[in-house]
Amino acid sequence: MSIISRRQQVICTLLLFLFMLLLVPRSGNTYDMGFWVRWATHIFEHGLGNVYQLQDDTYNPFYQYILWVYAHMMGSVEKIQYYFHWLKAFPLLFDFVGAFWAASLVQERNRRFGLALMLLLNIAYVYNSIVWGQIDGIYSFFAFGAIVLAVKQRTAGSVMLYVLALATKTQAIIFLPPLLLLWLPPWWHRPRQAVQAVLAGTTLTVLLLAPFIWWSWESYLPRIIENNLGVIDIFPRLSMNCYNLWYLLVPEDVMYTIYDTHAFAGLTYHKWGLLLFFVSSGLVLLPLIVATWQSLRHAAARPTSALVLLTCGAIPLLFGFFNTQMHERYWHGAIIFLAAYAFVSNNYWPYVVGSIAYFLNLEAVLRHLELLKYGGTLLFDPRFVAGTFGLAILLAVLKIYQLAPWRIGQPSSKPTSPILASPLPLA
Repeated sequence: MSIISRRQQVICTLLLFLFMLLLVPRSGNTYDMGFWVRWATHIFEHGLGNVYQLQDDTYNPFYQYILWVYAHMMGSVEKIQYYFHWLKAFPLLFDFVGAFWAASLVQERNRRFGLALMLLLNIAYVYNSIVWGQIDGIYSFFAFGAIVLAVKQRTAGSVMLYVLALATKTQAIIFLPPLLLLWLPPWWHRPRQAVQAVLAGTTLTVLLLAPFIWWSWESYLPRIIENNLGVIDIFPRLSMNCYNLWYLLVPEDVMYTIYDTHAFAGLTYHKWGLLLFFVSSGLVLLPLIVATWQSLRHAAARPTSALVLLTCGAIPLLFGFFNTQMHERYWHGAIIFLAAYAFVSNNYWPYVVGSIAYFLNLEAVLRHLELLKYGGTLLFDPRFVAGTFGLAILLAVLKIYQLAPWRIGQPSSKPTSPILASPLPLA
């Protein structure tokens, strides 16, 4: 197969991005899109720093910056309200950059462009951005970048990207345990790097919060902190349309009548979900914990890229599968990690199965395709979708333990993959 030039790849990428933008539907999740328009209008009229005057604005600061850019690009309230669907261009841009970053991790340069296109043409990967209109792709990109840089032991950049992930969505907290495991060895062997990383993360945090603290009518820092601490229990249900374990345990017709504050065997359903998530996450992280211990003992030893990527892909799956109060979009963070793992390992099963389940869950809720029948159809049956997610988790966990350090031996001190070998992010 002939290889197209870099210039041709850039042109094809731009054309694909424009093509997707032209196909962006005006529809989306009406509930979410209505918020975006309202917040952008308020920013346009009263300034970025005062957006948290709106009591229904519970999103973290980074997306407020995007709304500020969008509002000033539109230039009027009328255009903000009419062209609301173009807001989808922002998360789509992060989807594109993330796809090419994930593909850049393979050694064979002639495969990278095709792999990036493969991910971008995966409807499960872009559905959230261009159909639903949500922003999970943005925090997922930042979390992915933070992990990649952490494996390369570029911890200052990693911490900064993780700050941006948290500044976009509180759900990024689920990536903190693997990041700590990856940050710990370089910080242990080179304490100065830890100081630099903390200073870089702190400085970026202050800059992000500055407009909402000092350049507003009042300080909204307490409000931002309250939003993040109060993200739990906003919807105290077993599930918010996330087809997970609870759909396998509880009949669908009573799913939305049961609060997760109800008790079973001495614990509330909410605590059972957290317990199952923490235990399963601990099991998934165990091989990475062992790899971290090896890295602490031998500075040259590092975990394999396949193990790190697959572990980080499994954690969002466990997060959505076991916890209560989960929305259908909370699986999103898994896709880019599972894709990157598939690219570097040529094992596509967790990625394919996870993508199928994620698309079915999203479409069963939003029903963008307007099919004649959703209810009673096997593909969109919550229990079938939940079982498919369970299969993706099983495939990932089995492979994680095949990649465990005690099975493959101590990681070589010589880098064996681009994620380790390159001193800079591959583009």
